[in-house]
Amino acid sequence: MARKPDEYLVHIMLEGGQTMQVRVREAREYTELINNLMVGGEDFITLPKQMDNEYMIVRPQRVAGVAVEAIYASSVGIDL
Repeated sequence: MARKPDEYLVHIMLEGGQTMQVRVREAREYTELINNLMVGGEDFITLPKQMDNEYMIVRPQRVAGVAVEAIYASSVGIDL
């Protein structure tokens, strides 16, 4: 039986070489995030960060790439 990830780590690469990470709990959340980033345009979008009330604002057209990593709490030995 396949295991279900405890969370997903989305790596967002921006123009200019900056990289940021966003953690989400469900596949639905990262799918929505990637869809928002791939729409493009001049409008800013808000990305959730680790702590409550912490956000990052980015222009989708400045995103150079996105990678998604599944995180399993049992494989890294931490409590999420």
